[in-house]
Order: sequence, then structure tokens, then C-alpha cells
Amino acid sequence: MKKHLIWFSAMVFLAFGATSCSDMLEEETYGASTTDQFLNDPENFEMLVGQTYANIKWLHDHWTYWGLSTPTTDEAVCPVRQPAGHWADGDFWRQLNTHTWDAEGEAFNNVWYYCNSGAVLCNKVLQQLDTYKHKFDEDTYNRFKSELVVVRSFYYYTLFDCFGRIPYTEEFSDKFVDLMEPEQVWINLVTNLEEQAPHMPLATEPSWSYNYARATQGMAYTLLARLYLNAESYDVSAATAAQYDVYNKCIEACNKVIDSKQYVIENEFFTNFALKNEVSRENIFVIDEDGSANNMISGGNPMNKFRVSLLTMHYNHEQAWGTKVKPWNGFLASPEFIELYDAADYRGLSDASEATGGTRVEGTTGAEGRRGWFVGPVYNADNTEIAKDENGDRVILTSELYGYDDAYAFAFSHKSKLKKSQQAQIDMLNAEFGTSYKEGDKIQDFFATVEEAEAAVKEYNETLNAKYEQERLYTQAATIDNTCWNSGARCWKYEADKTGTYTYSENDFVFFRYADVLYMKAEAILRGGNGDLGELLASADFQKIRTRVGLNAYTSLDLDELYKERGREFAWECVRRRDMIRFGTFNTAQWGFVEGPQAETVKWFPIYRDVLSAEPRWVQNNGY
Repeated sequence: MKKHLIWFSAMVFLAFGATSCSDMLEEETYGASTTDQFLNDPENFEMLVGQTYANIKWLHDHWTYWGLSTPTTDEAVCPVRQPAGHWADGDFWRQLNTHTWDAEGEAFNNVWYYCNSGAVLCNKVLQQLDTYKHKFDEDTYNRFKSELVVVRSFYYYTLFDCFGRIPYTEEFSDKFVDLMEPEQVWINLVTNLEEQAPHMPLATEPSWSYNYARATQGMAYTLLARLYLNAESYDVSAATAAQYDVYNKCIEACNKVIDSKQYVIENEFFTNFALKNEVSRENIFVIDEDGSANNMISGGNPMNKFRVSLLTMHYNHEQAWGTKVKPWNGFLASPEFIELYDAADYRGLSDASEATGGTRVEGTTGAEGRRGWFVGPVYNADNTEIAKDENGDRVILTSELYGYDDAYAFAFSHKSKLKKSQQAQIDMLNAEFGTSYKEGDKIQDFFATVEEAEAAVKEYNETLNAKYEQERLYTQAATIDNTCWNSGARCWKYEADKTGTYTYSENDFVFFRYADVLYMKAEAILRGGNGDLGELLASADFQKIRTRVGLNAYTSLDLDELYKERGREFAWECVRRRDMIRFGTFNTAQWGFVEGPQAETVKWFPIYRDVLSAEPRWVQNNGY
């Protein structure tokens, strides 16, 4: 398949397909003669199969699967930027960060819609395939059938990963489909993948470009390995897990990918996430994106929805990088997640001045090419001085979410006037110290020395931090300056497009990587599966995952270290939430703004309110 066949196929979907879940359960209205004429040509089935990928393109958006998989974990937060209230969004991101969501979140609806409608479309094309089976030779028929079943399995896997109980069906009809319990969904998925994976083409058959962003044998076995490894976390009973021998089956699936010799660990980690990451032979399954403005859907909206870089970069990067669109100053990493990285790890912190000042040479490798997360000053476009934000403050990003001490030390060492604060903050300051402080005053005027003033402010902050422990990230109640505006380490894992001509960049979003296959095999061995861990650790590919980022290869490994390493390696790749659930940290521990332990039910999201209103025969997930 050419890289852009799916683009064209998506257009076919929009021309021939429906626009809602209910519509997709109805026969199309374009007429039998037109249908026969189109489907009577076997070559047209290539496009019909391609159209089934269309909904996958929406799953890396922050209002869909990425948003549910990332800010709900320790790897990302999205603070409300005060005083303007940027990223308030009905408090949805705060709810995800604190695990206090309800059934109102629009992201729940979007994932439910895109995955269900994508699966239904697969069933529809499978039905059409069977209707015109006589037009195909056996090999062609089996190839299309296998691909459609695997793509359908991916949609159901994604839906299943979020909700557990889903309306799973392998038929295309208008009959009511009840919610299936998690264990049965899991059984159906592994059964289908076990059956169809051997019949899927290798990535290089007939060519890498033909299969790029398309389901392959490697993709099917990687998905199968994930299902086996996560059986317990998916509420599969111990008896069923034992019956299926899940850890050995996980190892077996991983070995299918390894032994295929289709994939390699790239020499440079960031090759997998570059603007032109289609060159990566480590990426097993991606969402194909194109930065061009020429690929549009109805309403003038771009097909390309990749915007991870846009979500995290500071507003000022429009000036600093000369981008064609202003970044959104949203998601970032918390200090505790950044601390997982060794100082020598290229995937860890880098200097924002290199990221924004033009000193980094594109294409450089090793230490010069590190760009996992960036902090530090953001310089203006000509790299002469630190840029200013909307509040007139210098943009100095910090890995801390608040950065109180540094901010106040700077202010007082320069005997500068305190920045203006909200009236609520002023009132609290006065109440705390019995002062009559007002906006515009120099706080040192209330004290004999600058040192006393600084000490008082720090005391004030410590008091408020204890009082407003949960609120400080989301309001300015905990600080009398605007450090929150510029705080937090920004993700530079996915290279940002500095010169693109359109809103979104053309990085292809990575769903499955070969590195994950190797780490899943290691984990399955550690959890009791049969295999030689020492032999795996000594293999060249396994060692390269670490050595390519400036670290020593593992000579030994336990589950605790593997858990941390998976966080470092797969940050923001929609992996962490399921990892945390599997390792027992998602709802049982206290981290970030999450109060643990929590109810077991929090590992499943609620079905969106309006979905249940439209279909009252469905019952909401437990706990909501």
C-alpha cells in the first residue's frame, strides 16, 4: 500500500459511508447498481479495506485515546494556566489528573464512537467481502479477511482497554448488541488474533511502503502479546489465564515478531519520532500523518491531527521557532516522572535554550541530539535574549510545577516589585501576616530587610501549600507570582515542525514499537514464563535500547526496574496507563494528585452519559 492510500480510502469512506454509529448499522443509500458496479471489481476492495483505517487517525488526539491514556497517569499533567484560565475545559483535565472523572467527559464519547464505528465498518466490509467472495482467488480473499479481522481487533482492543464492557460483535446487522463482559471480550480478541496473525503479510511483503501504517503480521502478534501480558489487568480470571498459559503465550507472540527479522532497534532513539519517522524500521504500527494542508475532510478540517508537540510547547515558541501556528502551552511532565531519568539519559532533560535557540544542529546524534524533555530559558528568534510571555515575564521553563523558591529568590535578590496578584491572594497574605498589603506595593516595605521579607513569603507559601495541597497546581492560590504559567518540563520526544505550512506536523504517531516487544518478553519471563532472561539481556537489540540513549546495558533486571524503564522508554505513547494498572500502581498507590488507594473500578472509564441515554438497555460501568 502506498503511504497515502489510506488518505484516499478515507475519502471513499466519507463518500460511501455513514457519519454516526446508528447510521453505520444501516444499509448505505447510494443504490444497488452503484454498489454492484463498484464492488464487482476486486481491485476496489483494496480501497474498501483501506477505509476501515480512517477512524484510527483520531485516536492520538488529546480528546480521544491519547487523552485518556496519558494525563490519567504519572507521566503527564495539564495545569490550568492562570490568571487567564487556559486549559480549564470544564475541569476535565484536572479530573483526569486526580482520578475524579465522571461520565461527562467528551473524550469518553469520542473513543466510544470512533472505535465502535470503526469496528462496525470492518464488519460491514467483511460482509461485503463474503458477498463477493466468488470474485476472488483464495489467497486474496484470505488476505483481505485476515486484515479486516485484525483491524477490527485493534478497534475493539482500544475500546476494551478503556471501558472493559463493550458492545462486541462480529456481525453487521441492526440487531441489538449487549455489552460483553471483559473476560469474554479478551477471549474473543486472542482467539481471532491467534487464528488470523499467521495469515497476515510480513512488513516487507510485498514491500515496506505497501504495508506502512497498515496491519501486518508483526502488528497482529504485538497486539496479541499485549493482550496476553495484561490478562489479569483485564479482569481475566486466574483459571482462564492459566488455561491460556498467558505468559508463555506472550513470549511466543513476541518471538514471532523477533524471529520474523522484520524490525530493528534504531541506532538513534528519536528517529522513531522525527518528522519523517516513516524511515524507522523499529515502528511496527503507526498512524500515518501528512503535514500538508491538501488533505481535508468535510467542513474544511484537516485529516492530519498530529499535535503532540503543539500541545506541550510554550506559547512563545511561535516567536522562538518561527512556527506558523501558536503552540498551546498545555501538557507537561511532573517532577516525579522526570526524576525517573538518569542524568546521562538522552531521553531525559535537555536545555530549552538548545531546543529553541537554534544551537542544536538538526540531525545530530548522541548527547548533542538529546531531546526527551526540555527545561530552561526560551530565547527569542534571534537567540539574543530570553523571550517574554503574555504576562511580560521571562520564559524560563522549570521541571518543577511551581518553582517557588527560585522565583522568589530571583525577585528579592533584585529587589524587584512583587508581581501583581489576585485579590484572594492579597487577602490571604494580609490575614496570614496582619499586614495591609495591596497590589503594586513592594512587600519588603513591610519588613526591616529584604531577607525578612523573603523569609515571610516562603513561610506564607509553605502555609498555603499545606492548606491548598491539591489546588495549587490548578489555581494561583499557592503563589503570588505566575510561575505556573511557565512551569513543567515540556515533551520534545516527538520532533516539532518548526517550518511546517499547516497547523499540525507530519510525524506519524507510534502505537507499537519493536522495543516494546523485547520488553514485554522480558516481563513475561520475569512473571513466570519460560525463557532465558540472561540470553535476552545479552542480545544486541535489547542492549541497544539502553546504549543508544547513553546508558549501560542491563546485566540484570527485575520487575521494579522494568516498570521504571518502560515509563522512560514509552512516555506519551499510550502505554503507561495499562502498565500502571498491571503493576498495581494506578489505583492502589498515592502519586501526583491521586489519592490512593482507590476503588478497583477506577481502572475502567465510564460510558459517556449521552451514550447510555441513547441506549438505555446498556448498564453503566460499576463505580459511576
